[in-house]
Amino acid sequence: MGKTYNVLKRLRRRIRNRTEKAISDFDMIQPGDRILIGVSGGSDSLALLQMFYEGFPHLYTDFTYIAAYVDPGFGTDSRPLKSHLDALGVPLRVVKSNIASQALDPDAKKNPCFICSLYRRREIYRIAHQEKCNKIAYGHHKDDIVETLLLNILFGRKIETMQPVQEIFQGNMFVIRPFTYIDEDLLKQFARELRLPVFPRHCPMDGQSRRDKIKQMIKMLQREEKNANIKENIFNSFYHVNMQFPPKRGEKR
Repeated sequence: MGKTYNVLKRLRRRIRNRTEKAISDFDMIQPGDRILIGVSGGSDSLALLQMFYEGFPHLYTDFTYIAAYVDPGFGTDSRPLKSHLDALGVPLRVVKSNIASQALDPDAKKNPCFICSLYRRREIYRIAHQEKCNKIAYGHHKDDIVETLLLNILFGRKIETMQPVQEIFQGNMFVIRPFTYIDEDLLKQFARELRLPVFPRHCPMDGQSRRDKIKQMIKMLQREEKNANIKENIFNSFYHVNMQFPPKRGEKR
């Protein structure tokens, strides 16, 4: 019992410190904000909700928040999530949808994960507008940011990734990512130790999505290059951008 408590205490401290640093570094939260926390049922979004519930003692925290879960229609039972948030006293909006059937439609023109993400994001925006929220907080972490960069390079033909703070709707709303500095493994361990109600995986794309392939590629490179911190190197490269490649207008590409 004592060992488990100490592990959880250390995890909580590490996650909170890095979360507060990201919030402070990128000026994510201001007094009077009303924040919608997008909860997917994964360990990252549940850990984010837990951090908001416990509060940020070293930051000015005069803001309000609610949670929202968009059910894509894969057959997940959201009642454990509702019970968990009821116990915390956190308001939760649950929206049912048929996103799963649209994403997995054999005639769909786009990648299933792209469709699912796009449609869930639209629902979150709609809820945020209804709830008069000016910010949306996602549990995206350092791994997500690194993987998104490689996904965009390999499949999207652009050098771009998630931003810690992203302006949407011409500045009327912002997306914030307080877990920008935190590794995925740390959040998974925290969720296990705290016994958060992480959803089982029902999506047939789990384990075989493009993001999963990128994740495995990074792990393979790390195994082969033990003295190189691959993920950290990619993440830190965002601070050392030296792009002189784009040709002048009219030059051959």
